[in-house]
Amino acid sequence: MFEPETQSGMDLRNGRMVRASDPWDRNETVQPEGKALHRLDSERAVARLKRLLGLYENELERQAENRAQQALDEDFYDSIQWSEENARELEERGQKALVFNVINTTVNWIIGTEKRGRTDYKILPRRKEAGKPATRKTQLMKYLSDVNRSPFHRSNAFEESVKTGIGWLEVGLQAQDEGEPVYVRSESWRNMLWDSACTEKDLSDCRYIFRTKWVDLDVASAMFPERRGLLARAALADGVRVYGSDTDGDEAMDSQEAILESAFTRLSSSTSLYDVQRPRVRLIECWHRYPRDVHRMAGGDFTGEIYDPANPAPGHEADIAGGRGAPVERPRSMRMHVSIFCPSGMLYDGESPYRHNDFPFTPIWCYRRGRDKLPYGVIRGLRDIQEDINKRASKALHIISTNKVIMDEGAVDDLDEFREEAARPDAILVKKKGYDLTINAERELAAAHLDMMSRDISMIQSVSGVTDESLGRTTNAVSGRAITARQDQGSLATAGIFDNLRLAVLIHGGKELSAIEQFFTQPKQFRITNTRGTPEWVDVNDGLPENDIIRSKADFIISDTDWRASVRQAQTEELFALLQQIGPVAPQVVLVMLDLLVEGMDIDSREELVKRIRQITGQRDPDAEEMTPEEQAAEQAKMRQQQIQERAVMAKIAKDEASAQKSAASAQRDIVSSAKEQAATRQVLASLAGQNVDTQIRALEAAIAALSTPAAVPVADGILHESGFMGRSEQEETERQAAIMQSDNMRDEAARQQALAARQAQQPPPQQEQQGIPQQGGPPSMPPGTAPNP
Repeated sequence: MFEPETQSGMDLRNGRMVRASDPWDRNETVQPEGKALHRLDSERAVARLKRLLGLYENELERQAENRAQQALDEDFYDSIQWSEENARELEERGQKALVFNVINTTVNWIIGTEKRGRTDYKILPRRKEAGKPATRKTQLMKYLSDVNRSPFHRSNAFEESVKTGIGWLEVGLQAQDEGEPVYVRSESWRNMLWDSACTEKDLSDCRYIFRTKWVDLDVASAMFPERRGLLARAALADGVRVYGSDTDGDEAMDSQEAILESAFTRLSSSTSLYDVQRPRVRLIECWHRYPRDVHRMAGGDFTGEIYDPANPAPGHEADIAGGRGAPVERPRSMRMHVSIFCPSGMLYDGESPYRHNDFPFTPIWCYRRGRDKLPYGVIRGLRDIQEDINKRASKALHIISTNKVIMDEGAVDDLDEFREEAARPDAILVKKKGYDLTINAERELAAAHLDMMSRDISMIQSVSGVTDESLGRTTNAVSGRAITARQDQGSLATAGIFDNLRLAVLIHGGKELSAIEQFFTQPKQFRITNTRGTPEWVDVNDGLPENDIIRSKADFIISDTDWRASVRQAQTEELFALLQQIGPVAPQVVLVMLDLLVEGMDIDSREELVKRIRQITGQRDPDAEEMTPEEQAAEQAKMRQQQIQERAVMAKIAKDEASAQKSAASAQRDIVSSAKEQAATRQVLASLAGQNVDTQIRALEAAIAALSTPAAVPVADGILHESGFMGRSEQEETERQAAIMQSDNMRDEAARQQALAARQAQQPPPQQEQQGIPQQGGPPSMPPGTAPNP
């Protein structure tokens, strides 16, 4: 709840943190004591109080029926499933009001799924140069998550959402001496009322939200010291009530207060040794929108935020100075206000201190009724089935544990004595002869009731989508594909719930980020740890541009995370099986996908494993915008290695080119030499051609001479023959005679070989050696151990 007097260091007019002892002394709405009429008692303040009280009572009445059902839903989860009237009636019958809480397991599975699959987030800058400040904001937000125990508050709000249909998260500002300026916590649905005319899940069309709290009178007086008298009148209305509820709440809102009041009454009546009076007062906090003239930032990073001309935010000034944005007056724009009051009067009234100009509360919806948009949870649709289970169990137990008797009138003399005897396990019953008497009549109905119970339990699983496969129980599904299909069925049935949670976390994270950018203006050093608990110290607002988190705007982004742990595990197994098939064919594909496979597993030290795999494979985080110093060093080493490889390749190319040029020069020389040889050959051929011509001329001349002197021809032939000269015809005849002789020799050799083979074929086979007698044609055998003479 917003507590003005404890917000030390908070300027409610300008919505920023300053140093002062009492923030109310700085607020123009505070009136010094001694005034006849307090500002909050003026006609305007009284008119606003009446209007807000009217809206509050209207919403209390409009949502009364659904709030009663929400309280009943929560009772069913807590095993309070019989009304007092029905339980009393069963007791009068001798039956037990049994409770077989089946829906509890269903709800616990949904709640546990959220606890196991909490989403991660990161802060992304709106400008490239704001990347490092965005990283600092992410680290600061994770630090605040640890300090404020935000995951547990988120789980608590989600748990109420699943049970009753709505849960609430709050982000606000607190005094610096109470912890970090920005806090996060959950708020019970029982204390919340909102504009039931709104239809949007993000409350963008909502006009007001109420939160109520019962506070001890002394605490309330310390919170609002100037309104002590008004608070005392509210706590002691009619001079009677000292503890307990008034007429401005309902049973869901005041159930705990009624229990405390009952305990106080019993204690007061049982002892007078101590003064146990504890006056309490109901405080009502209302955040409401009114149209009025405001200045907003247009353009730049802080578009849409409220601009305060008297005290502009550093980020607004940076956008204006950089020409990225400018303040623009928006007439009749919706401006958020906050009022705190009790039924007796107004306690505080002013503008919202937050620049985001939104409600500090964020709802987590489960389901909403179509006719009036009021919420309901998972239990609402299972209550009738759960009631039937309890009734069947109670009837079956009663039938099994009692004896029902059907008999003719007059079959026994004393009915009371017969009833006592029939109730004994070793009963001996005596009836009159001729009369009919049946004991344990209709005992078979117990089995029918138990069968209906089993059917009801199966129906709860079908309606909720939380099947035995989702719960990890043994079923009739034997194949992995069938089990996965049924798990998918359950995950699809609950997908809408987790989608609403994702939306709520996104909206709530944006409000928390805005508060961080607004109120963390001082230098700060904080510690964050990784998954292995290793601490890292981070500085913000220390004067370095990369650590300045207030002069830039960023966005809250949820990482894509599957809420369904079992389905995510099945998907990882399918991917692993696929990589096993790809590995033998394309191992390089497996190598580049290995980090993503490990990243999707639910194992300890997952981030460290992924980091080491990427160091080996050279892969980078796909979500990382800037390289880490280690990655930069590795990238530089990789570039140097690449340059060395490129130089080696270029040197080899140059060597090959030089060798090729040398070979080309040698080939050119060979070509030139070949050309010279060809030229010489042509010259020789040309000279031979000339010689042939001369020879032919001389042959003609010789022929003419021979014809003129035929008697000299035989003499010339004889002279040439004697000198060893052979003519062409004689040479050809000699070669022909040599060929004929070679052919005859080959034919004779073939005939000889054929005759030899025929003789060998006609000879008998050689006989074996016997007792040292040698075979025919072979060497004599020798005794063992002797050697032949040389």
